[in-house]
Amino acid sequence: MSTTFFGELKRRNVIRMAGLYLVGAWLATQVAGTVLPIFGAPDWMARAVVILLAIGFIPTLVISWVFELTPQGLRREDELSERRSTYSGVDRRARRSDASADEKVASAQTARRLDRTIIVVLLVALVYFAVDKFFLATQFGAATKAEVTQASSSNRDLIAVLPFRNRSAATGDEYFVEGIHDDLLTQLSKVAGFKVISRTSMMHYVDSKLSIPEIAQELGAAVVLEGAVQRSGDQVRVNVQLIDGNTDVHLWAEIYDRALNTETLFEIQADIAKAIANAMKLVLSSAEASTLASGSTHNLQAYEAFLQGKLLAALDRATPERMQSAIQQFDRAIALDPQFADAWSRKVRAQLTSYWYGFSDVSSRDAAIVSMEQARRLAPEAMETWLAQAYIYYWGSRDYDSAEATLARVLERAPELAEAWYARGLVARRDGRFDDCVKALRRSLELDPLNTDIMLEVANTLLSLGRDEEAAPIYKRLAELGQDVNMFSAESELMRGNVEAAWAAVKGPNEFFASLPFQIAIASRDPQRIQRALSLELWPQALRQVPDYPETYAMAEAEGLLAMGRAKEGKQRLAEIKARLDKLDKPYPGGWSSSGGYFYFPCQLPGLMADLAGVRAAENDYLENAPKDAWADSSRRAALAVAFARAGDAERALHHLDVVVQMVGPFAYASLSVVPGFDSLREEPRFKAMKTAYERWKAERKQAAEGT
Repeated sequence: MSTTFFGELKRRNVIRMAGLYLVGAWLATQVAGTVLPIFGAPDWMARAVVILLAIGFIPTLVISWVFELTPQGLRREDELSERRSTYSGVDRRARRSDASADEKVASAQTARRLDRTIIVVLLVALVYFAVDKFFLATQFGAATKAEVTQASSSNRDLIAVLPFRNRSAATGDEYFVEGIHDDLLTQLSKVAGFKVISRTSMMHYVDSKLSIPEIAQELGAAVVLEGAVQRSGDQVRVNVQLIDGNTDVHLWAEIYDRALNTETLFEIQADIAKAIANAMKLVLSSAEASTLASGSTHNLQAYEAFLQGKLLAALDRATPERMQSAIQQFDRAIALDPQFADAWSRKVRAQLTSYWYGFSDVSSRDAAIVSMEQARRLAPEAMETWLAQAYIYYWGSRDYDSAEATLARVLERAPELAEAWYARGLVARRDGRFDDCVKALRRSLELDPLNTDIMLEVANTLLSLGRDEEAAPIYKRLAELGQDVNMFSAESELMRGNVEAAWAAVKGPNEFFASLPFQIAIASRDPQRIQRALSLELWPQALRQVPDYPETYAMAEAEGLLAMGRAKEGKQRLAEIKARLDKLDKPYPGGWSSSGGYFYFPCQLPGLMADLAGVRAAENDYLENAPKDAWADSSRRAALAVAFARAGDAERALHHLDVVVQMVGPFAYASLSVVPGFDSLREEPRFKAMKTAYERWKAERKQAAEGT
């Protein structure tokens, strides 16, 4: 039966049609994959071609079974069978014999035509393969590498690398393509002379409808690199082209068809760097070219885990879950290649982020120090090692001088590395060099102009220094970029002393500053707002548990009860908190490290309990043990002032307030004026003097603004 069926398939040329269809479909997909990108077609068009061809396979075979190609044209098989059965007798047998012979001849002719067609299509496919593989990928590539057109003269010198398109059939390869793009930007940024716009800004142009010149104009870029990555098994194809941002002229293009391994990927990075250098009239040193080409690991799986870890560890999307997943990916990379120094360095930064952002306790910092030892052992002179070491000094030990010196080494080698300028700005701020901080952050923003994290740091720094008119346009720009500015405007309005505006800006929980809605509600002195701020709506359970500050919510709840006049309940909660802390070997594991007062300091509980001896003990601990941190010091001093005011020592409270004003300037009074803890000081001459100085400063600023 099966033999008869197979013979029938052959007679009806179904097998030949299947072969012709498959060869033709392969050729069509290859041509589509090459031609469509040239015309800027979206990725879905190439996928649509593959899907339509796959859908059409079965109907084509059915049609070839049901119909036969005869000298009279396309005829249904059952019609031909019926014609054969209508003949009768000898004459019928003779005519049927003649018809059968004609049909056999016709079938044979059809078969020969199909064979010839298959041969022709195969030849076309081979020619295309040869042109694609050897001409486009090598001849054309060699020519373009040898003669890269230089970019037109321009005052702009930034390089923009658009997010790469994923040409792979598997959607799971998207992270791989995104990781390749991210790592290319990282490596290009480390080349002296290159000013590469960072990935955070470039991700705003995923699927952008803007033209290349429009994108270049928005970013201030001289050249724009765009590309696509197609991964298939153990092969990879990378298409890249470099375009003049002014003229839209293609300066250089290359198609890489290579075996998928780290050597290939790092060689491609080096080629791209050389092409950009030529187009920008820059010189790529032999050491830089060698570093790019050699890469950091020879294990592809380790490299893929490393790429995924980097994407997960991005600070602009930091969450406890993402940071933990990032560390797991770096661990996987290290397990596959224990000599992978960059994976160790990135793991250091992820562990420190978990510690600094309050996702984990001090054990994460200690683990980062251990990881740092491995990175230094493997690659003491690598830039990733230096960056990790800078964060160890900055977040780990608050050694700002050493952090600054390490970042200076990084910027000496890579003067336009945005993340190094960003870190330098943050270090300068903690060190009390506020003008240097603003300059460094602005420099970082030039290289990453759409990075909302940098914008926020610049705006918040300016606002804290009373430079409101400079901060305002940055907040406006954040809103234009789709950033939820309510999360940040609530804090900024509270800093200005505008309690009602601050409360109006509270739209939900603040995942970065969980207690902010409560602080605004307390400043408003409205019991209903206080209750709402303490509810799950504005302070979810997940944000109440902080490893080094476990009593954050409980302390706020107790303060809220006191503010609402429920003194007995409030005092009971405070006693419960104290009893829990007294049982601990280290009652305040976070100590005085809380950044910006986001959690609590050791002085706050005794202050709420009106325990003057406890407040004085906390003050001594602050003076002796608090890490240097000029940026957080105003919050620490303000907390001490509140604690002394509540405990009945107005003189000491005013002393700490004087220090705050000296650090920040008269603008500090705006936020201090709405704190309920200072109600007992409002008639004090020194407190009134702060108010007078603030009003004079405000009037002078207004007069200066109107004069310009």
